[in-house]
Amino acid sequence: MSAALSLGTDTPLQQTWPMPSRPRPITIIGAGGIVSDAHLPAYRKIGLPVARIFDLDGAKARAVAEQFAVPVVHESFEAAVAATGADGIFDLALPPDAILGAVRRLPENSVALIQKPLGTGLAEARRIVAALDEKHITAATNFQLRFTPSMLAIRDAVRRGLLGDIVELEVHLAVYMPWELWAFIPRLDAVEIPLHSIHYLDWIRSVLGEPRSAYAKAVPHPRYPDLKDARSSIILDYGAMARCCLSLNHTYNYGPKHIEATIRVEGTKGCARLELGYLIDYVKPHPEKLEIITEGGDWTEVPLVGERVPDAFGAVMSNLQRYAAGEDASLDTDVHDSIRTMALVDACLASSRLGGVVPEAI
Repeated sequence: MSAALSLGTDTPLQQTWPMPSRPRPITIIGAGGIVSDAHLPAYRKIGLPVARIFDLDGAKARAVAEQFAVPVVHESFEAAVAATGADGIFDLALPPDAILGAVRRLPENSVALIQKPLGTGLAEARRIVAALDEKHITAATNFQLRFTPSMLAIRDAVRRGLLGDIVELEVHLAVYMPWELWAFIPRLDAVEIPLHSIHYLDWIRSVLGEPRSAYAKAVPHPRYPDLKDARSSIILDYGAMARCCLSLNHTYNYGPKHIEATIRVEGTKGCARLELGYLIDYVKPHPEKLEIITEGGDWTEVPLVGERVPDAFGAVMSNLQRYAAGEDASLDTDVHDSIRTMALVDACLASSRLGGVVPEAI
C-alpha cells in the first residue's frame, strides 16, 4: 500500500516546488560556506543557472566559482550589479549586519533572495524592507525550512485536514552544533534564536499563524565562551488552541547515543513526527524520517523525495523566480511576511532578557 493511500488520500503530500518555466540567471553576492554547501549544489541539481559571483574575499569567490563552474567572478559589488541586467536574480548570501548596505546598492525593480535573518534585529529589518520598497524590489527571505520536502508534506497534511485541529507542536533538540564554522558569529549579540530557531519560528507561523505572545530563555555554554548563547527554551502562546514549545540544546557532546532532533505535530485526527537527520551529525547529515498517523490508520513512513540541503534551497529560489514571472500567485517568504518572523524573534529575545516571574517569598 502506498503512503498516500495509507494516509486516507489518493493524492500524495506535496514535497516539491515546480521549476520556473524560464529560469533566470542568478548573481550570488557572498561565497561563504552556505553558498558552497547549499545554494550552488541546489541550483546545479535542478538546473537554475548561476551567471556570476562576488565576494569581498576574491580568492574565496574564485575557488567557489571553479568548483561549481560559475562563469564570471567579479572584483567589485558594483561590477556584479552592473552585469546582472534586468533579467537577473540577486542571491544575497551575507551575514545579517551586511544586508542593509547591500540592499541599498541594488538597482530599482530588481529581484532578490536575501539570507536570513533579515538584518540584525527588528528595527533593522524594517529599514531593509523600507529600502526594498523604495526601490520597488521584489524580495524573499531565505527561510528555506518551509520548503524542505518533509515540512512541505506536514504543512500540506495540515492544510488538507488530515491531522484535524492542531493541538500540539513541539521541537526537541539535543545535538552538537559546530558553531566555530561561522567566523562572524562571535560578534553577534544573540546567536541561537536569530540564527537557528528563527527557522522553526518562521515555519511554525506558516502552520499555526501568529502567536499571542512568546516566552523564551537563551543561555550560553562554557564550551563557547565567545558566544552570547547556544541553547534556548521557547514557548509560543496560542491560547487554548495549541501547546507549542521548543527545547533547543546545540551543545550535547556525549557521542551519538541519546542525540535527539525531532518535531512532533499532533492534531485531533492524526499526528506527524519528523526526525531531523541533518542535525544528528551536522558535518555528515543523516536522512530525515517522516511518519504520519491519521484517524483509523497506522503509523506510516512517508517516503521523502529530498533533503533540506540542498533541495529546500532550490525550492525557495524557484518560488521567487516563479512569483516574479507571474507563475506563482504568492511569494511564500516575502520580506513583508518575514518581518513578522523578525518581530517574533525580537519578542523572544526581549523575553529572554526580562526573565520570568519571581515566586513570592513565603
